[in-house]
Amino acid sequence: MQLRSILADQLKKDSLVSAGTGSGKTLPIAINILLDDPSKNKVTITISPLKRLQATQQEDFKSRYGIRTFAINDDTPHDEAWWTVHFYLIRTPENPFTSIY
Repeated sequence: MQLRSILADQLKKDSLVSAGTGSGKTLPIAINILLDDPSKNKVTITISPLKRLQATQQEDFKSRYGIRTFAINDDTPHDEAWWTVHFYLIRTPENPFTSIY
């Protein structure tokens, strides 16, 4: 599952991983973010159902991988400036593609 997800991203294909807690979903996300060319200013979005899980993932990506991360939910400030400093977004599932500002 991890290798397939990493390879799909590197081949510019979409990848959807649905697996249980502790199954290793975080590592392929982190590897693909770290492999991205920073000059291209890519943004990675993960759908995460719970605010507490978002907070845990946000801290994990910052501390373990050094990846600037921001959780988007109903507590998110409606300010465009944060887009310039965060490259990994964790979003709640309700209306995941609606505008946040």
